[in-house]
Amino acid sequence: MNPIELARNAKTRQKKHIFPIVVYAILWLNIATFALEVLAPNSLIFIRSFAAIPFNLTHNIVLPLPSPPIPALTIITSMFIHASSWHLFFNMLFLLVFGPTVERVCGHRRFIVLYLLSGILSEVVLLAFGINSIVAEMGASGAVAGILGAYVISFPHTKINAIVPVGCLPIFLRLPAIFVIGIWILVEILYGTGVFIEHGANQPSSLSHIAHIAGFCVGIVLIRFLSKPPQTQPSL
Repeated sequence: MNPIELARNAKTRQKKHIFPIVVYAILWLNIATFALEVLAPNSLIFIRSFAAIPFNLTHNIVLPLPSPPIPALTIITSMFIHASSWHLFFNMLFLLVFGPTVERVCGHRRFIVLYLLSGILSEVVLLAFGINSIVAEMGASGAVAGILGAYVISFPHTKINAIVPVGCLPIFLRLPAIFVIGIWILVEILYGTGVFIEHGANQPSSLSHIAHIAGFCVGIVLIRFLSKPPQTQPSL
């Protein structure tokens, strides 16, 4: 069934009142991991131990403990490592804004699949563009971008609060999700493509934008398979 129809039904069925436990579990896991990162004796070593480094992954280079014994596992651990508090803040903000609604459409377990696969597959695409890159890739951006892709397919016309800068003044508007998220992905495509063409995979932001785009596309595709069918409402 069309994800838009499923999403509309999700709004009216009783399941919509279920607490989005997975979203909040992911939120607190990211915050806890960032706390460990900040409190680590050497934050740089902590980051490089758990971040995904394309060269290490493609050449099967195992770093000393506490890095995972299998390099491929850093594709998952890197999703919970962030470069700064602002990096963490904006990823978690987008997760909190769009995640609960998508979790209600998918259900808890399917949301986990959507989130993890969006992050993992975005990293795989990133590797294809930067096989020999030694840049430590990290963050939940690819996974969160997948949630945005799932949301815009399920609720394209739902209006969300947005801040539009006009000169020095912030203007608060309610705009369709497809417009707000569409602007975001357009900027990612234009900026990411431009940086990649100019600097290649050696520019950290180059691969990051590619991961965002890939995660977004994965979310668009997966939501068609992970949306739960509407429950039949009893006749009154």
